[in-house]
Amino acid sequence: MKSYPSIPRDFIEFEAHVFDKIDGSNLRFEWKRKGGWYKYGTRQRLFDQTDPVFGSAIELFHTTLAQQLSDIFKRERYDSAVAFCEFWGENSFAGLHEPQDKKHLTLFDIAPHKEGILGPREFIKLYGHLDIPRFLGKLNWTRGFVERVRSGEVEGITFEGVVGKAKSARHDLIMCKAKTKAWVDAVTARYSQSEASTIINS
Repeated sequence: MKSYPSIPRDFIEFEAHVFDKIDGSNLRFEWKRKGGWYKYGTRQRLFDQTDPVFGSAIELFHTTLAQQLSDIFKRERYDSAVAFCEFWGENSFAGLHEPQDKKHLTLFDIAPHKEGILGPREFIKLYGHLDIPRFLGKLNWTRGFVERVRSGEVEGITFEGVVGKAKSARHDLIMCKAKTKAWVDAVTARYSQSEASTIINS
């Protein structure tokens, strides 16, 4: 099952499709043309309905996104694909979830078999009518923009920060992320130094 790639930490300037970064857990759902949805995982491991934290995400996925995605996958003639979603509730923070919260799944990327993750333009075209992260626009990803994100000056960010995406001239996917100082400070206050560093850089 395809795992979500780590977003590089190196800074580059580029013209980016910028999306709000929702603070939740990165989950993946795998589909095949013959058999439908059959495999579910976090970024590091598989899970099923018995999982105490993520088990409920399977039913939630099937009642919200599964059929619509299946229809698009068939129309686009995918043989198989992985849908990446953020699992979150109102009080989710840095991978922790409050059991009593109403949970949501927000689709943020699609990886058709042998195609890699779709570029942002195609993703918005095919899946923008579904529950996806807020699209903040096509913006110049500069050090000045990253600093504006850090200081909380960019409108439309829920709390954690943003992700910028583009397709390169070689059709490789470019991804960068920027996080708000408020979110980083909250993580640092809650976790040990080593744990906070892992979470902030994930």
